[in-house]
Order: sequence, then structure tokens, then C-alpha cells
Amino acid sequence: MRPEELADGIQTILSHSHVFPGCSLTVDIIANPKAGGFKLKNFSKKRRSEMKSLVDKALSFEKRQEPLSVRLHLTERGGHAAAIMQRLLERSEANGKDSRHLIMTAGGDGTSLETAERLACLPESEKDRFAILRLPMGTGNDGSEGRDLVTALGRFFRNVKLERRPAVHVTPSDEGGQLPLYAFNIASLGLDAYVAEMTNRLKARFPGDSYKFWVDVATILYDKVYRVVPMHTKVWDNDGKLVSDETKARLFLAFGASGFRQYGSNKRILPGPDNALLLSQTSLLRKMMIKTPIEKGSYQGFPEAESFLASKVEVDYDQPILLQCDGEIHPLAHCDFPLTLEVVKDLYNVIVPA
Repeated sequence: MRPEELADGIQTILSHSHVFPGCSLTVDIIANPKAGGFKLKNFSKKRRSEMKSLVDKALSFEKRQEPLSVRLHLTERGGHAAAIMQRLLERSEANGKDSRHLIMTAGGDGTSLETAERLACLPESEKDRFAILRLPMGTGNDGSEGRDLVTALGRFFRNVKLERRPAVHVTPSDEGGQLPLYAFNIASLGLDAYVAEMTNRLKARFPGDSYKFWVDVATILYDKVYRVVPMHTKVWDNDGKLVSDETKARLFLAFGASGFRQYGSNKRILPGPDNALLLSQTSLLRKMMIKTPIEKGSYQGFPEAESFLASKVEVDYDQPILLQCDGEIHPLAHCDFPLTLEVVKDLYNVIVPA
């Protein structure tokens, strides 16, 4: 499937959709033409088949009467999605009342992250003019609104609404000079971020999903690449109460915008309502034993794993370590700590079934 085919299909679907009655629709599609859904044969073939079924269904409905504009924008480098998005926000004519401006991303986690960050940074008075829909055109699609196009775009055959969603706001220490970051799915430190970094490196040369391979390799190699020393963590619950204050050697910390989240191509790292997971250092044999249950989200009862329903986590650490925000990697040094990860509620709009 080519990005132009995707845009043509979306044009047909929305031309026969009756969502937001009485409102004009402006739809901008920000697509990464190198994403797996466009480039990898198996992914592309599946997406094309899904789009055909959606278009066939759309043609059975009467045409939409309200004005509709669908535009396609192709990214050419890292950071390009953010630049495109900023330009679209500045030039949008949508007023949020009789017009809607919908942004669709068609790429991997990086495209979605850059686009959603621009929405998150809007003033509160501007946020309800816009909404995002993240299409599953990458290889992982952990942050998309559905793992296939039928789920993501099929919602336009019914009533939809805008729903505010939370995100994780990551704030490094001022001493390090790093700017605050957002994660709209999961932010993590340590072994998990190392897996994401190595997956990204391999993907740049050999497109595909190598996450599982790097989980296996990193389980053995991580301690040899990064020194694991005691990490001081504080955890606050949703009432602002300090529920944990510990210093332990940690393999990784994962912190989600909410619970019931997954990443690494459907790995259920946060399978329940708890949105924070801290995994302690352990022996190599023990790591090999527990890595599969942790990938599957069945780590409850393991002494190495602690999970919390948290509003904020503060981390202090005196060694180099990697930070992962929705698949994007950021090296951290001692000067970047203490690091704060905090859930920010109602930050941006997503298009959901009504």
C-alpha cells in the first residue's frame, strides 16, 4: 500500500461518513512512507485488504453533505512530523463548533509521538479544535487506535466523539539541560529502553519487528553494557500520598499514562490498572526464567517485580542510563537526575466511538 492509496481510501470513507453532523471536516494525514505498513510486503498487503473492505462498506452509505477536505503530508526525516503538525495548527481554520480538524498519523511510534506532542503543547483554549487518530501503519502500533485499519477507521461508520486522554510528562533535572518530554503510551528507564534502542538500530537497516529478539539478547548483555547500581525511587499514588521510598538496584522502570497498556508489539507490560512497574536486579538464571512472564504481563507474585497505581515517580541515579518515551530513546547522565515522571490528565483529544 502506498500513502496515496491510504489517503484516497480515507477520502472515500469520510465522504460517506456522517460523523459530526452539521460540521465541516478538515483531515490532515501525516504519513511516514518508510513505515512498515507501506514498505513491508506482509504488512502492506494486510492494510490494503482492510482498506478495500472499508471502502466497499463506505460506498453503501449515502454521501456526506457537509464540506470535507483531506490532505496528505509525507515525512522525510526525524522531526518532520512535528514541523508539519506545527504548521497545520498555526494555519487551521477550525473553530471547534461548526468545524472539526482531525489529524491522522500513518507511521510508527515516532510519527505519533511527534504529532501528539504538538497537540499536548496547545493552550487549553485551543485544544478542543483538534483531535488525533493514530493509524496502525508501523510494525508495533502500540499507541495506535486499534491494531488494524478496520478498527481504527471503522469508527467513522458510527457516531464518534472527542475524548481527552492522559500522558506521561517526563522532567529531567535542570542541571542537565534536557528539555521535558512526553510519552503518550509508556516511558521507561533501563533494560527496557536498551531493548528499544537496539530494536530501532536494527530496524533502520533491516525493516521489521525485532523486539522479541532483542529482549532475549538484552537479558544477557545489558549488565555488560550498563552498570546496574542502586536507584532511589519515590512513588506517589493518585491521592498524592507517598506509597514507596526505596533504594534498590533496578533493571528497569516502566511508567504508563494509565494501566492496561502494552508495547513492543503487543507485550502486555502493564496488564492491569497499575501503571508503574519496577523490576529489581537479579541473577542471570533468574532473568532467563522470568523474562517471558514479564513480557506477557504475568509477573504478579514475583519478588523482583513491584507495581503501583501511581500519579508520579521520582528517580535518582548516578550512572548513565537510557530513557525510552514511546519508542524514542534519550541517553541520560547523572546531571539529569532527579528525574520526575508524572501523569498529566486530559491533555489532548482522541477520536473515539461515541
